[in-house]
Amino acid sequence: MAIRKILTVGGPREKILRTRAKKISRFDAHLQRLVEDLWETMRAAPGVGLAAPQIGESIRVLVAEYEDEHAALVNPEILKAEGEVLGTEGCLSIPGYVGDHVARAASIVVKARDPHGKEIRLRAEGWWARILQHEIDHLDGILYTDRISPADVREVTDDDTAEEGAPPSRMPQSHTMNGHAPAAHTVAIAAETAEVKTTETKTAKTAETADPPARQTTPEHQPAMDTAGGRE
Repeated sequence: MAIRKILTVGGPREKILRTRAKKISRFDAHLQRLVEDLWETMRAAPGVGLAAPQIGESIRVLVAEYEDEHAALVNPEILKAEGEVLGTEGCLSIPGYVGDHVARAASIVVKARDPHGKEIRLRAEGWWARILQHEIDHLDGILYTDRISPADVREVTDDDTAEEGAPPSRMPQSHTMNGHAPAAHTVAIAAETAEVKTTETKTAKTAETADPPARQTTPEHQPAMDTAGGRE
């Protein structure tokens, strides 16, 4: 496994972030290594999700985890979406900024394959659904900024920063990312509880998904017991 560089908007390889990723047809050793790199890179950020285009690989694969849920999805497709909630999102590929009033489906059903090629389906609600929708957007070359007006994009504040994906009210305020002060980096998939008009719910467990490598925590990055690690 290796920690890979995360591409950013305005960088020399931004085009990859804006390109629809290619569907995967070969489930080989290269794919297995890529998935392992995605897990390690995501957790080192730290975060709750990461898509292959964000590390320079324009193929349709992502990893994500939130509380007790985790998934490595290949060629994911949203089959059903219900409801709508607004939230504040950020992205490691757009450091230093977040966007308010990002609309997402409240619940979704996703069809995909695991890294070994086995077909899986999962239902996600609340935070878990938001994370997966954000990451699937990356596979289509879409960023959260495409879904809101420029007026809704703002600089990160202390209330927005910590592990990506954790609601602001549950984020550890002293957390730093990659050795820098939180304000220097963005966090992804953080939706403000006041804007989300539904109660955060647990999602149905995903069947048949491959377990990711065990999450390693250090004193610098260990989340509080009631904090959901996360990101985009």
